[in-house]
Amino acid sequence: MKYTKFRIKNFKGIKDTTIDLQSIAGASVFAFVGLNESGKTTILEAIHSFAPDTATSELVGGDEESGVPYNERVPRHQLSSFTGDVSVSATLDVDKTDISRILKALLDGRGLTVDEPTFPTEVIFERKQHFENGDYQENYFTLLTQPKVRTKGQRKWREPTQEEAEYIRDEVYWHTPDIAYFPTFVFDFPEKIYLTERGNELDRFYRGSFQDILDYDGKGYTIDKDIVRRVRSETMTVSWLRFLALWSNHDERKKIDHVMDRASATVTKVVFGRWNKIFGEDAKGKEIVITFDPMKGEKKDQNGNLIETNQHDVCIKFTIKDGTRRFAVNDRSLGFRWFFAFMLFTQFRVARAGSRPLLFLFDEPASNLHSAAQQKLIECFPEIAKGQNALAYTTHSHYMIEPKWLEQTFIVTNRADTPTESILDAVSLDDESLDIKATLYRAFVNDHPSQTSYFQPILDRLQVVPSRFDIWAASVVLEGRSDYYILRYALKLLRTKDLALLPGMGATTFGALAAMHVGWNLNFLFILDSDVQGLEQKKRYVAEYGIPQNRIMSLGEAVSGLKQIEDLLDDEARATVRQELGISAEPTKAQIKRFFQERLASEQVKSLGLGFAASAKELLEAMSDRLNAKA
Repeated sequence: MKYTKFRIKNFKGIKDTTIDLQSIAGASVFAFVGLNESGKTTILEAIHSFAPDTATSELVGGDEESGVPYNERVPRHQLSSFTGDVSVSATLDVDKTDISRILKALLDGRGLTVDEPTFPTEVIFERKQHFENGDYQENYFTLLTQPKVRTKGQRKWREPTQEEAEYIRDEVYWHTPDIAYFPTFVFDFPEKIYLTERGNELDRFYRGSFQDILDYDGKGYTIDKDIVRRVRSETMTVSWLRFLALWSNHDERKKIDHVMDRASATVTKVVFGRWNKIFGEDAKGKEIVITFDPMKGEKKDQNGNLIETNQHDVCIKFTIKDGTRRFAVNDRSLGFRWFFAFMLFTQFRVARAGSRPLLFLFDEPASNLHSAAQQKLIECFPEIAKGQNALAYTTHSHYMIEPKWLEQTFIVTNRADTPTESILDAVSLDDESLDIKATLYRAFVNDHPSQTSYFQPILDRLQVVPSRFDIWAASVVLEGRSDYYILRYALKLLRTKDLALLPGMGATTFGALAAMHVGWNLNFLFILDSDVQGLEQKKRYVAEYGIPQNRIMSLGEAVSGLKQIEDLLDDEARATVRQELGISAEPTKAQIKRFFQERLASEQVKSLGLGFAASAKELLEAMSDRLNAKA
């Protein structure tokens, strides 16, 4: 099964929003982009609350199955007065293999035969908590799509009884992917991790991660059977001093060392192997060493006070061995600790024994990594989101944007009217005005083209910047970025010998470049529109800067009738732009620019029709001829 949609209502600052996770670009990776305090974390918490895995559920303060505690979900401005329902609905695609397993389990376990043609290939669950005057009343969990059933001796198909509906709901839910949410604080790798019940929820979380390492090794080792049991055997349940005397030469110690050695080798191979692949750095000679230490047993009495016990505890530590030197993982850089924890959470988690598919949720991942590392890290996301697994993350870093996934990127806002861009105004927003929305990138840009602050990281990522060495080559200087994107696209489409293209800032801004051309004797060709302003500026540059006539030309000189670069797009090309951007009206210059930005950044250079190709080829050849002509 795979999640395809979440609908969230009345969850904290979310009034009603739908997250459509239909993967269009292939990789099941989804980004949520927005300003700080826009509600990105709230959206992840709401999604997580539908099917939280045990370990990450406790991290956000809930019990093993709730995620965010119920009493923390109500709209903040109605904390003491809210009457209504907080709900999260999940829609999932069900494949034939899942259906077969579900039907068999219901027949074998409950004697319930399901009419397979009526079993939906898309199921919808709803989790709902009802509140009265801010007080939690009751939790509801419903499968909204029900098949026909019958039991032994019955001939006709019928609607399931309430009890049977619950059986079906629970069996279908058992096949849904777990949702693992990783708040930023879990990446602060601990100095030691308790393998016993001692410690807090973070210890329990990392304890689960260590068991994942043991599962990955495939030898069937478990924390309780192969480690804790040996420390707490009957002969070792003695006072702490007596324990130390016995343990120093005990055979059980060597057996645990063997388990630790295998776990160390597994982590070294996976973590440094991935490090080499992602960052291209050879980690030869380095290894991860996991060691264990018994600790004096302690437990809390009925009053919450710590008292000694003869059942002693065990903790483990992760260190990096580099030759003869050893370093604790938690003493390494923030970037390395983040990457190390990330590998533990992803590479080993999917190997957990009996694990269901996973939807990974990461809040601002890689914020401690430098820009190049961030860009390389997202390249490994599709490998994590393989099969029925998926990954969603929040970010406001343009380095964490992958242009190929723009179709499944969401812009998060925190007011229905897309609030002011003023930081001070955002701070003073009253809770009642909050209305967190997640809108697909294309839809948001089409509806709010002026609200660039919300999708600025995406615009930053889409900038296709000319090489800094182009200035020294024979270069074509264009009026602006729109000209640059269109002609760059045409060069790639036509597979033409590359031209060094330099975008300017408008027809009136060539002064500095013109002076460089004349003063440094650079081989430039200036291209201007054939509109009134372009023709006037052409005369000015020749008169004021002495640019030779053969080093400056208007578009109309290259292609008859061409006034501006967008005129290269005929009706067929413009229809393609409209379809790609999901608009019905004639595309604006800004929309055309965005189309070519996105296509170039995602390397999706495809035909726009014979008319565009012919006109673009004519223009490029004219520019190349003029650029290469002798002065």
